[in-house]
Amino acid sequence: MELLEGYELPSFPAAVMRVLEMLRDPDAALADIARLVESDPGMHVMTLKFVNSAAFGLAKKVSNIHHAVTLLGRARLESLILPLAVKDVVPTDNLVCLDARTFWTTNAKRACLARAIAKRLHPATQLEAFTAGLLQDMAIPVLISAKKSDYCVALETWNSDPESDLAQIEKTTFGFDHQAVGGLMAEEWNFPGYLQEAIGQHHSLNGSGQMNIDRAIIAVSSLRYPSGEYQDRDDEMLKTMLRDVLGVGEQVASEIVAQAESDAHQVAEIFY
Repeated sequence: MELLEGYELPSFPAAVMRVLEMLRDPDAALADIARLVESDPGMHVMTLKFVNSAAFGLAKKVSNIHHAVTLLGRARLESLILPLAVKDVVPTDNLVCLDARTFWTTNAKRACLARAIAKRLHPATQLEAFTAGLLQDMAIPVLISAKKSDYCVALETWNSDPESDLAQIEKTTFGFDHQAVGGLMAEEWNFPGYLQEAIGQHHSLNGSGQMNIDRAIIAVSSLRYPSGEYQDRDDEMLKTMLRDVLGVGEQVASEIVAQAESDAHQVAEIFY
């Protein structure tokens, strides 16, 4: 990738690419798609774990892939499989300044919060909002791998200053930001248009995205990767954001944040 001075993006596994091709082919039978997912042990197990996680809120557990495919349909299944594929190709080992568990837990929390917002603004977009929230920062591990300590300084500056903006710090330091890199990654991997936009512009979406996904994504984009006192600070920020975006009271905002925190740990376990 030119922005990263020759850093080569990893490729999606062949089995995942084949599933995505079939999901986008209107002539491909759902039964054939289910058999293809089922034939790959990793994708099979992870898909069932993901769809049965608390974040999806299904009334009954899904016991097999055929049931999952029928229940979700093409577009929703694609939104579910894409994060699983990203998890396998984005580097999260030896990131020096970002713990993999912290990365996935924070993004899972973003995803759960984005889903909660979409549920109230436009329920039909819940899964799309969840996926966009989960993947909006997928470029950060790539940037750490490519830029090493230089990027770690930028990330630490953002984490330690609640008034700072990561995208602006990156532009000042490198001339581009993680949105631009993430958007290029999403384009390279042929993500759906709404997801390319949500990842590539999540600090500055202008309302042209699919329904209310854009509002959900902007709302959770400032959630950082620290812990302890910084987590408490961000939770207060999130409650204020929920009150402003959704018009809910203090109690409801607190319940949404607490539920997202709980659901995020289960989702993160799948990805870590």
